[in-house]
Amino acid sequence: MTLSPHSPSSPAPPEPGFNFAYLDEQTKRSIRRATLKAVAIPGHQIPFSSREMPMSYGWGTGGIQVTASMIGQTDTLKVIDQGADDTTNAVNIRRFFRKVCGINTTERTEEATLIQTRHRIPETPLREG
Repeated sequence: MTLSPHSPSSPAPPEPGFNFAYLDEQTKRSIRRATLKAVAIPGHQIPFSSREMPMSYGWGTGGIQVTASMIGQTDTLKVIDQGADDTTNAVNIRRFFRKVCGINTTERTEEATLIQTRHRIPETPLREG
């Protein structure tokens, strides 16, 4: 297991020319609103129109957009893809968010404040906060 080269005390600055977390604020708000409805209204299905992203469809772009709409400047992100932290997709998603947000990333569940996962939940018990 490798740890992020960025320590929690010194995150890298975001890449200039990108909006924080890549998506515009109106898109983030729309995704957050749809996510809240999907979680809060039992049985209610929410249509989702995926935005254009700088990566191929089918590689988790829907989850990336949800993460982009929720992530904050002080978050530490963990990405699990197909049950692993070291898949090409997980590594590239972490790299993407480091680049457009300037946030810390980790492979340790205990250090994460936000976890994006596909097909598996963390085995480590999560805590509030």
